Amino acid sequence: MKKPLEANMRQVNWFFFILMCVSMTLIPFLFSATLQAQDTSNTVFVLEEAAICRNIVDRAPIGRGSVFHADTERLYCFTKVVGAKKDTTIIHHWYLNGKLKASVTLPVKSASWRTWSSKKINPSDTGDWMVEILTADGNAVESILFLVQ
Repeated sequence: MKKPLEANMRQVNWFFFILMCVSMTLIPFLFSATLQAQDTSNTVFVLEEAAICRNIVDRAPIGRGSVFHADTERLYCFTKVVGAKKDTTIIHHWYLNGKLKASVTLPVKSASWRTWSSKKINPSDTGDWMVEILTADGNAVESILFLVQ
């Protein structure tokens, strides 16, 4: 009776040994394939700076803030992108109280690129604002929250 039990245990041990060997071989391969897919993305860059401001002068934000008065005629969303390996775009979605008010697609044409969008602010445009900054393929990079009162 001991022989069939010992034979079964040997088969089970071999099965787990083979399963472990196959797993240890395949998991690193699958992980490296995932990393390679991420590395070849067209939208690899870093958002170095993002701000809501009252003006842009010499490609720099002026009058940064998080609370603005309703009599402000126009606000700007300034972004500085670094590390882009080739031409791409970023998108600024402007929201007021959770409702999309404007969508602006902006070019990124070098490894270090400053760009901005703007939104005319009407006296009735009071409330919670957000500008969501997206990559060309729609992945959110950052959200900037601010208030117009």
